[in-house]
Amino acid sequence: MRSRRSRLPEAERRKAARLAARALVQRLPRRCRIAIYLSVHSELSTLPLRRALLRAGHRLSVPVTLRNWRMRFVPFHAGTALRRSGPLRLPEPVTRRPMHGARHFDLILVPLLGFDADGGRLGNGGGYYDRALAAPRVGRRPQRIGYAYAAQAVEALPMEAFDVRLDAVVTERGWTRFPKPRT
Repeated sequence: MRSRRSRLPEAERRKAARLAARALVQRLPRRCRIAIYLSVHSELSTLPLRRALLRAGHRLSVPVTLRNWRMRFVPFHAGTALRRSGPLRLPEPVTRRPMHGARHFDLILVPLLGFDADGGRLGNGGGYYDRALAAPRVGRRPQRIGYAYAAQAVEALPMEAFDVRLDAVVTERGWTRFPKPRT
């Protein structure tokens, strides 16, 4: 899945990032609290989305990874200073306060390697998002939204008991909502 994603031509990646950002922003209510990841490598770029969300007045936070395999989220603004840190050496804000858990947000954008028609998600292997999203939700909040290229769709993914399903995915082709999981 990683190599499939990395083989997408750069011009196609840039176009997909603009289209996906437009699709997501158009369907959001005003002034949401949104956790958004800072894209790396061949992930669908969140840069156009971050810019559009900040212009629209949404409150953004980004993940920070902690040594105990946990993840929290800290506020993000235009000009937030970043450095590679945490166990994964990913870009993270220099300032790590205040920290929030997943329940603080209206929507959490989740990176992924693949997704299926039931909201199954293949992550990057660390389990950080599964642990962060495992807490009980109040109603359907926070919404768990995958953000990916349409080419990352697969027929089916194996799911473990600890894997957290997505509520929807946004790609350059728009939104796809998933059925509520059977209990």
